[in-house]
Amino acid sequence: MDEAFYAGKRLSFDGQLCTVRYYGEVKGTTGKWLGVEWDEPSRGKHSGEHGGLKYFECISNNPTAGSFVRPTRKFDTPRSFVEALKAKYASEYSEDPDVQIVFVQADPNKDTLSQQNRPIRISGKEVEEVGFDKIRKQLADLHELRIVILDGLCMWRPIARLSARNKSTDADAWPSNLTDISDTCPKVTELDLSRNLFEEWREIASICEQLGKLRSLRVDSNRFRDMSLTPTERQLCMKAFENVSSLRLANTLLQWEQITDITTLFPRLTTFVASSNAYSTLSNHVLTTTITDLSLDENEFTSLSDLHPLTKLPKLQRLVLKSNKITEVACAGASLPIFSSTVTEVDLSYNEISTWSFIDKLEAVFPGLTSLRVSHNPLYQSLQAPDGRALSAEDGYMLTLARLGNLKVLNYSPISPKERLNAESYYLSLIGRELNYSPPHLESHILASHPRYAYLSSEYGVPVINRTTTAVNPNSLAARLIRFTFYLGESAKHALEERCLKHDERRFEMEIPKSCTAYTVLGIVGMYFGLPPIKCKLIWETGDWMHAPHAAETGDDSDSESTDEDSEGEEKGGKQQVMREVEIVPGTRLVGNWVEGTEAVVRVEVR
Repeated sequence: MDEAFYAGKRLSFDGQLCTVRYYGEVKGTTGKWLGVEWDEPSRGKHSGEHGGLKYFECISNNPTAGSFVRPTRKFDTPRSFVEALKAKYASEYSEDPDVQIVFVQADPNKDTLSQQNRPIRISGKEVEEVGFDKIRKQLADLHELRIVILDGLCMWRPIARLSARNKSTDADAWPSNLTDISDTCPKVTELDLSRNLFEEWREIASICEQLGKLRSLRVDSNRFRDMSLTPTERQLCMKAFENVSSLRLANTLLQWEQITDITTLFPRLTTFVASSNAYSTLSNHVLTTTITDLSLDENEFTSLSDLHPLTKLPKLQRLVLKSNKITEVACAGASLPIFSSTVTEVDLSYNEISTWSFIDKLEAVFPGLTSLRVSHNPLYQSLQAPDGRALSAEDGYMLTLARLGNLKVLNYSPISPKERLNAESYYLSLIGRELNYSPPHLESHILASHPRYAYLSSEYGVPVINRTTTAVNPNSLAARLIRFTFYLGESAKHALEERCLKHDERRFEMEIPKSCTAYTVLGIVGMYFGLPPIKCKLIWETGDWMHAPHAAETGDDSDSESTDEDSEGEEKGGKQQVMREVEIVPGTRLVGNWVEGTEAVVRVEVR
């Protein structure tokens, strides 16, 4: 291959980055061609073939990542770090007060480099942004910069690259005692080098070794040709990255073995992002054990067992697996992955989870799990109750936290003791309803699919199962209605004492479709009793008895569902028993999803 166009050379054409994969003739054409793989796959036309012949391989699995271009085509001029820094932060500043200061308005569809000197125009008129000259002056003082973002500026580091290729001794791996960067911006703590023309990891290290205060490094969307390092170079890298605690290597398409090797060069690394690298499974290579926060979102994992090497991270606390293709906990023949108990936060949103068995196994896979994000999965798009009723997303939320007893945060929402009490009792009632509509020989199978049934039964009492007398055909009209008996509680009586209501006026019965919302029921009750619906509080008296919860379980606040004044209590088995009560909270949730069965007694109180 021509010396000027070797395999792995990084080029930029009109702001579009690519990597040279082939240089030579193409059958059926004249002259030589460059076979390139575009960083943006939609920019290409094929995957390295022409006329039925394969000329080069792309590391991307996208079928349109490759193109052929003429080597005579003009490419964008590469920049050094200092040139890119000045172009980004100081190119438009001038001490001359007569010089107009205008911000560049970037067009995302055009080359950033070609827009450096274009003024802003509104309705065809050139305009000046007044008041920003002071900000520009501050930015132009490069010595004071703390956060530097140099993505997409055609940067390279030929000093490190060429010396590394041409010298043979470890001692001369790359030039030492360079001060070009430290003399320009010595105070940088956050650095973004994404989408540039780097080819070797030495180039990144050669930049960072001059930034002693660097804490965060971002190298997304670069395509490295050479990741090899000599023992001496590794020592230089560890010194260069000794203070960096956060690293991003998203969309680099590096192999997992290369990724893990890079992390070992960061002695204090705690936060690491390797998103969008097309990983479907991980080899046995292990990341540096100092990592506490790991993001592998937007990859192609289908099972948690694909992540088995991560179970060896002893300090991992947060794991982000958002936007993958995860459908199961363990694929066929794989063992159940058991992560460190230090992992407390997991993000599984935007995956393909479709079964409750997956949710049930999470406590075994993540023994320390207390915070979970699992929204936007197929499981929550078609929920259905045992009697055929559709369940809402809110019901899915309640069933998820009820199935995971140690959760404290779900989908970013803290779980209160009252929410847990409502959710677990609701989940237990659904299990009872499922048993009610199933033949006796399936009972053991059904209970096996609900691992928390034994615990919930001991806490809230075993649900009553009566398959012969109370079961209703879910397709009948009766199954779609609930006969409510509403009566005034003490607070409501006090509010209406001036009206001197008769005894039969303090209660009424009505059949209401299960498809009505809680808002609708509040309106009916408010209209009948002459109370503002917004002040009404509906308490469903379930008729079930359970052990009186401790103060810590209920939060011991004035909003608890059961108090000494509004519920009966009696001694059973030496323990205080109270009737389980559920507040029908105002909202769009269907009343059929609040109340079990076809009859309900509801006490009306005033807030």
